[in-house]
Amino acid sequence: MKSLKLKIEKENFKMVQKTVNLVMAVANDNGNGYAKTYCQFEDGSNNTTITPSLYAPAIGESIPDLSDVNFKNLNSNMDVIIKSPALKKSSEYLVGEAAATSSNLTDYNVEANTGKATPDMSIIIPATKIAYAALEHVITQNNGIPNTINVTLPYYITCLPIAEFSNHNRRELLSKKLSKGKHTVLIKNLNHDVKVIITFSKENTYVYPEGVTAQIGLIRNPDNFLAYRQDALFTNAPFKNGKEYNDAGNILLIDLGDGTTDLSIMHGLHPLKGLGVNTSINQGVGTAAAAASDQLAIEYPQLGHYSRSTFLNYILQNNQKGKILRKYLNSQIEQLIRIISTAVAKEYRQVNNNINSIVVLGGGVNLLTKDNQATLQAFVDELDPFVKHVPIWWIPSKYSQLLNLDGLRTLLSQKLNRR
Repeated sequence: MKSLKLKIEKENFKMVQKTVNLVMAVANDNGNGYAKTYCQFEDGSNNTTITPSLYAPAIGESIPDLSDVNFKNLNSNMDVIIKSPALKKSSEYLVGEAAATSSNLTDYNVEANTGKATPDMSIIIPATKIAYAALEHVITQNNGIPNTINVTLPYYITCLPIAEFSNHNRRELLSKKLSKGKHTVLIKNLNHDVKVIITFSKENTYVYPEGVTAQIGLIRNPDNFLAYRQDALFTNAPFKNGKEYNDAGNILLIDLGDGTTDLSIMHGLHPLKGLGVNTSINQGVGTAAAAASDQLAIEYPQLGHYSRSTFLNYILQNNQKGKILRKYLNSQIEQLIRIISTAVAKEYRQVNNNINSIVVLGGGVNLLTKDNQATLQAFVDELDPFVKHVPIWWIPSKYSQLLNLDGLRTLLSQKLNRR
């Protein structure tokens, strides 16, 4: 195995104490496609990273020459051994971008509907990201590389799809997996291994419902939880700011993700209560991509079968191959829009059509075409004969992917300020 060793210029780094103790609070949106993670340190500094939700066994992998890797792109080349009471065995993994070209990568199996609480991904991704955030912080503060970092998390906040969150056992399972014992991450990139020992708080590890956290992110300023949000997000929006949006009455929130689509009817910061009012569809743009890839493999078996992440990466490339694959994806997304439309109609019936506006957000929004948007808008406008037009606010992709994390950050800030 060829490891992801980094070349370190010794004169640029002084030796620090062999063991460093670090306290950090973390908000983590472990998405099916990407994990979005915010870490806040005791000195007030923080960082936010977005990482593909992928990992692969490091053994036997053919890894490209990474002699030019430096601390600026360390997070793109994560190579770890993880030992955790939540995992059956200790193994070495490439995580995130480092695993993207692996022939044996693991992602969330969005087609199997296994959810996010049970797979090993729910431990491997956040533990790795916390370890690298801790290492980067220590290097930045001390200009050196320790042997061991003891990380204590007084607060850890994450989220699950609404249907999975509603299952108490699944919610508790994730919380217990995280807070049971210590998680040891051995970072393999450097000229010597760095051991990061992570301890979650049993009392302060929290799980919230996706979609609801996005609503909080739309209303509150994630950098100041006491203030309403008021930034470029509201440019060309039907609302001027977070306060006006908060006061807009019943809002149907559609959180379009990779493996799930969550629907929530919100009144300000509060989800409406009632059977079926807040629900999840076990389909998203990732399942659409997987189905499109299956169809492509049937028609062109010589191409082999693309994983959904590989398929979506090709889609984002502005070349002939991307344009051809896009046609396969479009037909699947049209089916997804029809499924979402059926769920929207059901939500309308649950509240006797008392919905003032619809918001569509999530990492999948950037893959919808204008035709997809027009289809959903036309369907919505036919739902209530007494209302001519219900505005749909399509959150720009620049903000959409991070809204659940923004809400989690707000919740984290509230808890830290109550200490």
